[in-house]
Amino acid sequence: MKLNIGKKLGLAFGTVVVIMILVGSFALFQLNKSAAAFRNVSEHEMTAALAAFGIRANFDEMVWATKNILLRGKDREIFSKEIERFNYKKDRLETMWKPMLEPILAGPDITDEQRKFYDDFKKEYAIFLNAWEQAQPVYKAKGRDAADAILKGKGRRAGDYLVELVRSLRAKAIKDMEEAAARTKMAVIAMLAAFVVAVVIAIVATTYIARQLTAVVGEAAKVSRGKKR
Repeated sequence: MKLNIGKKLGLAFGTVVVIMILVGSFALFQLNKSAAAFRNVSEHEMTAALAAFGIRANFDEMVWATKNILLRGKDREIFSKEIERFNYKKDRLETMWKPMLEPILAGPDITDEQRKFYDDFKKEYAIFLNAWEQAQPVYKAKGRDAADAILKGKGRRAGDYLVELVRSLRAKAIKDMEEAAARTKMAVIAMLAAFVVAVVIAIVATTYIARQLTAVVGEAAKVSRGKKR
């Protein structure tokens, strides 16, 4: 059974609508995934990287502060001021940076390797603090060289672990952003392709229907002329 022109026009229009709905749904899904990925990067991965970088900077200052203390001599006033500075940096690390980083590292998107980097840092950090506590009375009693011997090498590995953590977090953030950008690009391409297909279907359907109408009108004109004769 042949379809009349109205049904053909409706079928073409319906096909275009179905294509646009399917592709639009796919594009919306990809865009939502991209938006979620960008949000996760900004709220978690980059925040964690910045927090880890802040911890590393603060920890480096703490390590250098111990060296400055041992270089300044045993004057009580100077020693007390340097200890205050060291404690300030320590408090800033533990009360500002740690609370920023640790909740993020407890999340599901962080890798086991990243958690291990931070756990290793905490172990080395504890070793460094313990060595510093031991070095202070030794410094007062035996001098700088004896205190230096206790602190030798302490803190270096902790900084290395933080460097690796920062690199890992940044690399993951960049990778996730690239994947999100690729999904966004895919969604845009799909929408453009659907638009082109819809336009082609509309043009073909319009041309075909116009020809059908022309033929029908031509047949009607012939019949009309035949009746007049």
